[in-house]
Amino acid sequence: MTPDEQQARTNTTGRAVNRAVIVVAAPLAGLLATQVGERDTLAVAAGAFAVSCAVLAGSTVRTANLTAS
Repeated sequence: MTPDEQQARTNTTGRAVNRAVIVVAAPLAGLLATQVGERDTLAVAAGAFAVSCAVLAGSTVRTANLTAS
């Protein structure tokens, strides 16, 4: 899906977004754990991952045509 010459830029962008999300999500998770407890916070995280998996399973990602045109 990403041309070979763009792989490095794509990887770098993904890593930057990942780190930006961690900077925001970690304090929010800590605040949530303080307010409602660790068990409920982990349940929220598991639910978020389940929703993410369901969205990807229902999308066209699994059937993307990766052959060169």
